[in-house]
Amino acid sequence: MKKILFLVFYIFTALLYSSSVPEALDLSIPNKNIGKNLAFFEDTSGEMSLAQIKNLSLNEFTPLNKNVATHLFTTSAFWYRFEVRNNKSTPLSRLIIFGIPWLDSIKIAVIDHNGKESIYEGGDTFAYEKRALNHTFPNFSHEFAPGYSTVYIQIKTRDPFIVPISITDQLTFLEEAATESNQTGFIYGIIVGMLFYNLFIFLSIRVRFYAFYVLYLSAFLITNASYRCFTFEWLFYDNPTVQNWAESTTIFLFNIIGLFFTQSFLNLKKHFPILHRMTNSIILIFIGMMIVTPIMGYHYHVMVAVALTVVFSLYAFSIAFYSLFKGYRYALFFLLGTSAGLIGSSITALTVMALIPYSDIGFKAVDYGMAIDAILLSLALGERVRMLQDEKLTAQLEAKTDELTGLFNRRAYDEITLNEVHRCQRYGGELSLIMLDIDYFKNINDTFGHAAGDQVLLGIVGVLKSMLREYDYAFRIGGEEFMVVLPETGGNHAAHLAERLRIAIENMSVLYFNHTISTTVSLGITEYRIDEMDIKEAQKRVDEALYAAKEAGRNQISVKTQSD
Repeated sequence: MKKILFLVFYIFTALLYSSSVPEALDLSIPNKNIGKNLAFFEDTSGEMSLAQIKNLSLNEFTPLNKNVATHLFTTSAFWYRFEVRNNKSTPLSRLIIFGIPWLDSIKIAVIDHNGKESIYEGGDTFAYEKRALNHTFPNFSHEFAPGYSTVYIQIKTRDPFIVPISITDQLTFLEEAATESNQTGFIYGIIVGMLFYNLFIFLSIRVRFYAFYVLYLSAFLITNASYRCFTFEWLFYDNPTVQNWAESTTIFLFNIIGLFFTQSFLNLKKHFPILHRMTNSIILIFIGMMIVTPIMGYHYHVMVAVALTVVFSLYAFSIAFYSLFKGYRYALFFLLGTSAGLIGSSITALTVMALIPYSDIGFKAVDYGMAIDAILLSLALGERVRMLQDEKLTAQLEAKTDELTGLFNRRAYDEITLNEVHRCQRYGGELSLIMLDIDYFKNINDTFGHAAGDQVLLGIVGVLKSMLREYDYAFRIGGEEFMVVLPETGGNHAAHLAERLRIAIENMSVLYFNHTISTTVSLGITEYRIDEMDIKEAQKRVDEALYAAKEAGRNQISVKTQSD
C-alpha cells in the first residue's frame, strides 16, 4: 500500500513539475514575444557567471507566465532560460531580437544537444555595429543545430527593465521592421508638418505660446529619436556613453519645455500668479534634478527623468482643469489639444516602469498621443489666436467708443478724420463737418436729473443714426456736443442735412417717468477744402459756425466757408 501511495505521489509531482516547465519553441515558425516560454532567475549581485547559472536546478527558475518580461528599475541581472527545437535535419538560421533598443548589456549562450556553446554579447553599451542587422533593436543571428537547444540570456540595464524577446527568420523580421518604420515615419511626418506649420504662424504673428509649442514638438521628436535609439544609429554609433546620457537628458528637457509651454498657453502670469510662481518652482526643481542626479549615476538619472514625465503630465492636467474651473476659457483648448499627448506620456512612462502590463500600444502611446495632439492643438491654437484677435479688436473698438451712446469718441474722431483728409488729398472729393450742441442741456440735468439727460442724449443719437448714410460718421466729442463727418458731401448738402436734423430733434420728445422732455440743438457747418494742409482749419471754422448759431438765438444752423 505504501508503494502505491509513493507511486501516486511521484506521478503527481512529475506532472505538476512538467506543467510548470515552459514548452520548447518550434523554430520552423516565427516566435514573437516569447515570454511565456521563458523561465527566469534574478541574480541580485549581478555577478553570477554562465557556469554558475547552468549549475542551478530548474526549480530555481521561475516561469515568466507573460509575453514580455518587465521589472521595476533594478540593479539586478536577470537570467532567462528556454528551450528551442529544430525539427529539420539541417541547421536553421534565426535572429534573436530584443524589442527594446536601450538594454545595456545582453549576453546570450546557446547550447545544442551535443553540449556545444555559442556566446554572443551586445546592447547599447556596445558600439552600434554590434548587431547582426542594421536595426535599433539589438539582434543576434545564430545557426540552430538540429534537435533541441537550450538558450540562456542575461540582461543587465540601468534603464527601464523591459525585455521583449522574439526568435524569427530574417525575412519576417525585415517585413515587420518595414511596417513599423512606415508607422513611425507617418507619425513623425504629422508632427514635423505641424511643427513647421506652427513655426510659420509664430513668425507671422509673434504670439509667444506658439514658440513654446514649436519647442515642445521639437523636444518630443528629439526625445523620441533618442530613447528609440535613432540617434544611436545616426549620430552616436561609436559612442554608446553619449547615447545613454542623451536618452535620459532629452526626457528631462521634454518635461521642462512642456512646463514652459503649459505656463505660457494658460497665461498663468496674468491670470493665476500663484500658479505661475509654483510652476516656476517646479521648473527649477526639474532643472536641479537634471543637473544633480548624474552625480548619483546614470541609473538614477534615467529613473528620475521617467518618473517626472508622469509628474509633468498630472501637473499640467491639474492646473488646466483648475484654470477652466476658475473661468479661464482658453484652458479648454489646452485640455482638448494636449490630453492625448499627456495621457500617452503617462501610459508610456508607466509601461516602461513596469507599473502597468507591457504592450506595444502602451509603449508607443506617447507617439500616438503626440501625433493626435499635433493636429488638435494646432487647430486649438488657431482658434485661440482668432479669439484673441477678436478680443483685441473689441478692446480697440471699446477704446474708441462712447460708453453711453455707442458712438465713436474723440480718439476715434482724430483717427477717422485723418484718414478722410488723406483720402481727399490723394483722390479728390468732398468732405464736410457738422458740429451739434444741445441747447440748455444743463437745465435738463438740473430739472429732471442726469438719468433724464442720458435719455435725451440717446434720443438724439437715434435721430442721427436714422438720418445718416452708412458711410457717414457720428461722434460724441463732449458732454452734449456731437460731430458729424460727411465724406463725399459738399457744404450745401451738409447744410440741408443739418436743417433736417434740427427739425427732427425739435419735434422729438423723450418720455421720462411722468415727464415729457423736449429740446433743441444748434448746429455749425463747414466744408473741408483739399488745398488745406490738414483738418484743423475746418475744425476751427465749424466751431465758429456753432458759436454763431448759439449767438443768433440757438435752435438754428450756421454755415461758415473758407472765404468767410
